[in-house]
Amino acid sequence: MLNQTELTEKYAKEISTWKYDTPYSVYNYPDWDKISEQKWAITIADKRKEEFKAVTSEMDGKLQLFGYFRFKTNNQIVLLGLGLNPQFCGRGYGKKLMGLIIQEFEQRFNDKVLELEVRAFNKRAVKCYIKAGFCKVHSDIKETPNGIDTFILMRYNKICL
Repeated sequence: MLNQTELTEKYAKEISTWKYDTPYSVYNYPDWDKISEQKWAITIADKRKEEFKAVTSEMDGKLQLFGYFRFKTNNQIVLLGLGLNPQFCGRGYGKKLMGLIIQEFEQRFNDKVLELEVRAFNKRAVKCYIKAGFCKVHSDIKETPNGIDTFILMRYNKICL
């Protein structure tokens, strides 16, 4: 069973150590000191409290950090950011995480639109988001710290289910 809780600095530091295998390694964070110096939102206590949630699960008798999500509001749009602990990737756990996220969104923001951006190569995530009720809106090519990449904007819409 998944539970959401405050994304503490301890959890944020743990997330910054997660390492994904190639090609997903583009999602690896730089080390904590570097992202703190650059003032990434996950390193700022007020931002963590307002926008982020940690997702934990009891596994093998131990509480583990399963993933996290972020709701960043901009007028009528809520932009979703999320991460799944790499040890759970590719094993169907994304569906559980998305279920919890959608439930939280619907409770908190039922008058807003939920969107996310995903790298186009990440077919595994795109498939998961479509199963969760997201539709593809359009693609954009963007500059990232890792170079230029194509992103797909997706919007939550129960009609897509």
